[in-house]
Amino acid sequence: MNYLTERQNISIPIPEEFRENALKFAREQPTQTRARQVYLNTLAVQVVNTYLQMLDIPTDLESSYSLHPYRRLIDDVADLVLTGIGHLECRAIRTGDRICYIPPEVWNDRIGYVVVEINQTCTEGKIWGFLPNVTTSEIDINQLQPLDELIERSHLVSLRAWLENIYTTEWQTVEEFTRKRKPQFAFRSIKRVRGLKLESQDIVWQIIEQFYPNHSWQKGLPSKFMPKKFNNRCEKIEVNNNSIISSELLDILVHLIKTTEDEETRWTLAEILWTLQPNHPAVTARRIMDLGMQLDGSAVALMVAVLPKPDQTIAVLLRVYPMNNAYLPLGLQLAGLYEDGQAFLEVQARGDDDYIQLKFCAEFGEKFRVRVSLNDAVITENFVI
Repeated sequence: MNYLTERQNISIPIPEEFRENALKFAREQPTQTRARQVYLNTLAVQVVNTYLQMLDIPTDLESSYSLHPYRRLIDDVADLVLTGIGHLECRAIRTGDRICYIPPEVWNDRIGYVVVEINQTCTEGKIWGFLPNVTTSEIDINQLQPLDELIERSHLVSLRAWLENIYTTEWQTVEEFTRKRKPQFAFRSIKRVRGLKLESQDIVWQIIEQFYPNHSWQKGLPSKFMPKKFNNRCEKIEVNNNSIISSELLDILVHLIKTTEDEETRWTLAEILWTLQPNHPAVTARRIMDLGMQLDGSAVALMVAVLPKPDQTIAVLLRVYPMNNAYLPLGLQLAGLYEDGQAFLEVQARGDDDYIQLKFCAEFGEKFRVRVSLNDAVITENFVI
């Protein structure tokens, strides 16, 4: 049985407006080869955008690399931003082609790849299917998966997108969330680590040296990260708690967060950086959402944070906070679930917990669920790395 004849593809008309846009972008290119590629790329992106809008899947065409003149000039890009999810690559083939070329520059930082067949008159596009990732330049369209997988992913919270600063509106920064809900919600940011209050640069150094007591800083770090605790010529930065911290110290914190192998240390250092400079680009992939009064009348908030690791996996932190009370209700549960609903981590609130948390690591492409429950009330959020 020929798989291609059994596949249900999606046909989308290509109006004159789409062709005019594609021709405009093509004329900006320095060669005929590049012009032809940009023309087809632009048509493919517009076809996929039309299809997703028909499904009420929000897209952000203007934020896509394929709409930026400079990116079109230097890279072979055909991406479409799915709002809050990430960049979807839309690659074109012509009628009769069975191989789709995927340039190496788009193998990373994509949530998936869609292949679109453009007919000879450029009046119709057929969407053949989807791949979540690629590792080779040539894809046989027999390898493509049904579009159901793409549609499913569009309803998941993409944590890879968070690493690219792409978020949906219901997930807010902790600072925004706290500001809008005062005095009902007072976020418990870290104030003490190992008994030390974060009130000066020297205290932060003491904390780092507690974690790395035998570390030879001068030999163990690149020269740009060498500490200059007593150098008055260092650039000073005013941070979140009105303290003055050197830029070198912030650089060292970032370096250690990215390179440490101990997960507890990684998250403690990340939380120090959140406290000192919550909008630092190394730790901005942290968001919080109000789960409302759905848990047996108890109002709670779910915080999720992610950090990239040196081994190309992702560290994930989950926390649940009380909204209107000092402590979580006794017995409230937080669980991380596999796709099939089986729990791989669980924690339960005691009587004096002002938050509960879970930490784990995952690979790109993995899906998981987060379940927050109290008695018979359950809230579940679905995620993909």
